[in-house]
Amino acid sequence: MKVKHNKKRNTAFLFEALVREVTKSVVKRDNERTKIAKGILAEHFSKGKTLNKEVECYNSIVAEQGLDKETAEKILSVAKESYNELDSQEIFSEQSKVIKKINTHLGRSVYNNFVPNYRSFATIAQVFGTKGTIKSRVLMEQTVVEEMTTIKEEKEEMQPVDSLVVKKFAERFNSQYTGLLKEQKELLGKYVVSFGSNEVDFRIHVGTELRRIKEEIEKSVELEEVKQDKEMVKATQKVLEEIENINVSNLQQEDILKILKLQKLVDEYQSDDN
Repeated sequence: MKVKHNKKRNTAFLFEALVREVTKSVVKRDNERTKIAKGILAEHFSKGKTLNKEVECYNSIVAEQGLDKETAEKILSVAKESYNELDSQEIFSEQSKVIKKINTHLGRSVYNNFVPNYRSFATIAQVFGTKGTIKSRVLMEQTVVEEMTTIKEEKEEMQPVDSLVVKKFAERFNSQYTGLLKEQKELLGKYVVSFGSNEVDFRIHVGTELRRIKEEIEKSVELEEVKQDKEMVKATQKVLEEIENINVSNLQQEDILKILKLQKLVDEYQSDDN
């Protein structure tokens, strides 16, 4: 018998749905909604909280791929042990508080946010849980191990990067432009630590920066040298479309490079204006 999965009681799903709600509200300039969603994350998912520990159990599995079978099975085993050490009653209580706050202050639309890893989260929840037959749970474990040993063509989520990656990234950018602007350094600095509890703040920063860039580029259309050149107007409109197409919820390194270039473009516009 197949066990029906309740995504509202899946802590990893709740966390990701709220993260996406924050980024959406930032882009829409809904400061009040941003404050509420971020407040729920800070109160219930910050480091040391029970729900944060539970999310870490999920992510320790989802983040892995291309492993050998033995290593994958060991990681899954340790993750299960860590999960079993958590207080199930406290988890349920904290989930209930989060769900109530979402329903009361944000609305049920939050649960409709697209979470790329949802199917994996649902499978892991059944592995961690006690519902279902032993056979069904063993089959679920096999499914999880298979996912951990498979190399995906594209990672669904933005992965943390170390300082060496960012250094190379900056060098690549500097090969085209001499020196980094203050806002570019800030973006790269936040990108370095854009994982775990810092991931939400990074996405918020990107959303806010894209809004600033968009506003500055919109102003540039009013510059005389731009208004008098149809090709420049057309090019500017294309840049604005590019900004709209950047998915803050699923940023890749290519997107970061694009934002860095946009920051440089805005600086050039402002210099010309001055």
